[in-house]
Amino acid sequence: MTLAFPLNTNTRDTALTTSMAALYVALSYLPGFPVIGVEGATVGILSGVVPVFGFVLGPWLGTSSVFVGGVVRRVLTGASVYSWLLLPATPLSALAAGCLSRRRIGVARGWMIAGLVLGGLIIAWYLTWIGQAVWIFPLLHWTGLAVIIIFGEWLALFFQRGEGIELMVCVGLCGFVANMVAQMYGTLVFIGAAEVGVIGISLSPPFFAALVPIFAVERLIFTAITTVVGVPVVLALRTRFPMS
Repeated sequence: MTLAFPLNTNTRDTALTTSMAALYVALSYLPGFPVIGVEGATVGILSGVVPVFGFVLGPWLGTSSVFVGGVVRRVLTGASVYSWLLLPATPLSALAAGCLSRRRIGVARGWMIAGLVLGGLIIAWYLTWIGQAVWIFPLLHWTGLAVIIIFGEWLALFFQRGEGIELMVCVGLCGFVANMVAQMYGTLVFIGAAEVGVIGISLSPPFFAALVPIFAVERLIFTAITTVVGVPVVLALRTRFPMS
């Protein structure tokens, strides 16, 4: 998607990043789900909107906007160390969404970049002792990786040209993958933060096994939000700006 503003590229990109970062900060005040085991921490409904930043701006500007917005939000609220560690979660989600909705990112295929991101996070899970004990935890993440491998470049084609149910399914699948990227990153940070004492919780395999249905419902809700918000936004932009 190319936004054809009458500005030079650098000025346009700076303006887009700044304005979308401001929108991110505003949306970050929406309520969210509590993080089990971390007092006062929440996963905001904003997580369901973040992939739309990637859809609209592409992987690089979308990621930059979300990152800048996340930094500003944390500075304004005096965020905890744990919250700062979670900062990359939403930019990675926007990156995955932006890559899946584009056929090519430079010389690489967009779906391959998204697959490497999600696949790398899944591998990182199994490198932890918790991951080796609760091997079934990434079931939905493996599902997301399967979506990337099975559909590949077709996701970008449907995103650019699909209508009706076709576009809705495509946006939903891309949003699902993006949300699973953020979820796995957040889980890995949770484990690391607990290991070094940043958060006061004892890790145990049964705890993570019990989380599977909880985070599944949470991420499916976020995917529904991505779809409901993303489809009309994509349709509106496609009527004015060419997709690429």
